[in-house]
Amino acid sequence: YFDYWGKGTTVTVTTATSTAPTVFPLVPCGTESGEMVTLGCLATGFNPPAVTFSWTKGGAALTDFIQYPAVQKGNVYTGVSQVRVRRQDWNAQQNLQCAVTHAAGNAQTIVTPPPPPPPPFKQNPTLKAFSSSSDEDDTYTASCFAKEFAPKTHNLKWQKNGVDVASTIDLTESKNAAGKTLYNAASFLTVNSSDLNDQTRFTCVFTGGEDGSLNKTVIYKKNQCPGCVTSNVKVVISGPTTEDMLVRKKGTITCAVTVQKDEPQITWEDEKLGDIASNPVTKVEDNGNTYVSKLDITYDEWTRGVTRFCVVHHEDLIEPLREPYKRDFGGNPQRPSVFMLPPLEQTNKAEVTLTCFVKDFFPKEVFVSWLVDDEEADSIYAFNTTEPIENNGFYSAYGQLFVSLHQWQRDDAVYSCVVYHESVVNTTRAIVRSIGYRTFDKNRIDLNMNINQDSKCSLQ
Repeated sequence: YFDYWGKGTTVTVTTATSTAPTVFPLVPCGTESGEMVTLGCLATGFNPPAVTFSWTKGGAALTDFIQYPAVQKGNVYTGVSQVRVRRQDWNAQQNLQCAVTHAAGNAQTIVTPPPPPPPPFKQNPTLKAFSSSSDEDDTYTASCFAKEFAPKTHNLKWQKNGVDVASTIDLTESKNAAGKTLYNAASFLTVNSSDLNDQTRFTCVFTGGEDGSLNKTVIYKKNQCPGCVTSNVKVVISGPTTEDMLVRKKGTITCAVTVQKDEPQITWEDEKLGDIASNPVTKVEDNGNTYVSKLDITYDEWTRGVTRFCVVHHEDLIEPLREPYKRDFGGNPQRPSVFMLPPLEQTNKAEVTLTCFVKDFFPKEVFVSWLVDDEEADSIYAFNTTEPIENNGFYSAYGQLFVSLHQWQRDDAVYSCVVYHESVVNTTRAIVRSIGYRTFDKNRIDLNMNINQDSKCSLQ
């Protein structure tokens, strides 16, 4: 047998299926310095282990490469080859190809440089300067605000008639509606006013951002009124309705922003000051300067008392305004007692009032609705719920339904008040009390008979 195979021959007998390689390019994940760059070619999932790598650039064969022995993992093998090329050739994106030859099939891949990183985000600030105090104490103070710029590298300084003067700088961070990190800088200048006159000019110079340099100038005027920075932006935030939360189990928080000009940007943040929404802003038709944004809130969030912030961005603001919403109640919910109060026995009116008395509940949010013959009371009925009144830490309220005397005196009519409250478990959701003219009239007759009976008869 040795005469046939030749001395030193190794023969491997296996039942494994032959599989062709899959080839991937390998490129540096960091920035390499120097003229040469090392690239790689990875072949995986092949069997048997014999494999041959070759490299070409623009169709010409490369010889300065290394092929490492294949490594077995399970029933397949992995092989790697590396090649060194001039950086300028690779950056020119010439056709650099790695080819793998194998008994079960060949494969190849193109090794191209990764795309260049995007340029750093740049944005010019909104620059404003203010004469912010009088000279009553022989000092003059001015302030300058560079709002929402990028990148962070910048310079903010004051010049008096073109000459640099000392000042202090504060820097804060914020995020825009797209989630980009922006920076806000403030510079405050305080100088002795004894050598100032009405021709003294103070210029705030900002260097950085997208265009490089911006400036704003204020002119000193003796005994001027303190120019405190005032905001022309008003924010009002309101929570969901009690009916939405207790009946529908979901609602919306509304943020209304009133400005003098230009539409504001309105976003929402959670209690960790993390962005959670950037909902559409709607202009209120009856007030051209008011804009509204709404945020959904679930019943679970509402009962847990989560905090949500309406964040307003506007050119009249030095920093974004954050108006919080939080349902603050504290304590454990207390289930209400519910009583249905019948109308007065005698009335000269064509309308009667049914009253649902809800007492001793906590927290104060409660909603009373009405059913007529087990159907929701429609628009022909009028009803309301009084504002809850607090007494010793608990609340009481009245729900009233107004019914015509003719409707009330129907023998088959049943009127029910339905009380929704946080303390009522999900299995029942509400407390229901009912009354009808027939049952009310029967109870009234029994009551009259008991009152008119002789005391001796009542003892028998």
